[in-house]
Amino acid sequence: MKIKKMNVKYLITILILCISFANAQQESKVNFKEIESMDCRACYGSLVVEKGSLSDTIYGGQWGNVVNYKLIKIKDKKYLNTYYRYGYAGGSAVMVYKIHSIEQDNFLEPIFEKTFELYVETHRDYNDLPVNYIYERTVDVKLKNGIEFDINLKISYCPEIEGEQCDTLFEESYIDFYNIN
Repeated sequence: MKIKKMNVKYLITILILCISFANAQQESKVNFKEIESMDCRACYGSLVVEKGSLSDTIYGGQWGNVVNYKLIKIKDKKYLNTYYRYGYAGGSAVMVYKIHSIEQDNFLEPIFEKTFELYVETHRDYNDLPVNYIYERTVDVKLKNGIEFDINLKISYCPEIEGEQCDTLFEESYIDFYNIN
């Protein structure tokens, strides 16, 4: 009888540990639900993010589409990365880049935000000649022990004359690095 009582105690202990482990695994899993706003030019899409009993929504994107997103790891800690490009009338485009916490105490709070103006077109008259000044920026993002933005900036002068090519006025490449944690 004594052996059976000990075996039952061990089985109950193992069962409790297995249930606890299963609950911990479930609470750490992050689920996503994409909600697009159909037939809407100026609407954001919605990304519902759930982790255990926590749930919140991120709004962003363009034309009703959801933001681009992925789970990332920086310095052995997991985060949610969202990014999207948004265009405005008149020839302007921006990129919005965010990193959100997925921790229990500050779930989906942005811990990092950066906006880049990717394209701007400005019209001017120069000596009675219509001209467009074009500011173009390309941004390559790399995740290391933080976030590295490799940025290339080009400013061009483009006369509005058929067959006339644009002249590059300025070009620059640089790196912005931000530590996370």
